[in-house]
Amino acid sequence: MIMNGQYNARPYSKAEIPEVQIDYRGLVQYAKALNKTVPELTDAEKEMFIKNMTMDEVREKMLP
Repeated sequence: MIMNGQYNARPYSKAEIPEVQIDYRGLVQYAKALNKTVPELTDAEKEMFIKNMTMDEVREKMLP
């Protein structure tokens, strides 16, 4: 139920959180160098900073 911009969230156990290795610092620096934000980057550009995974695989593992 959503009330006043809030939603019911529950804590996730460590086992539920997917293992995704992302170089966030490098990703943000890369985007800034192109005068873009991270969401403006293509999946191929983002994948340069994700270890052993594609953006499609990352999306599949996202928590609800």
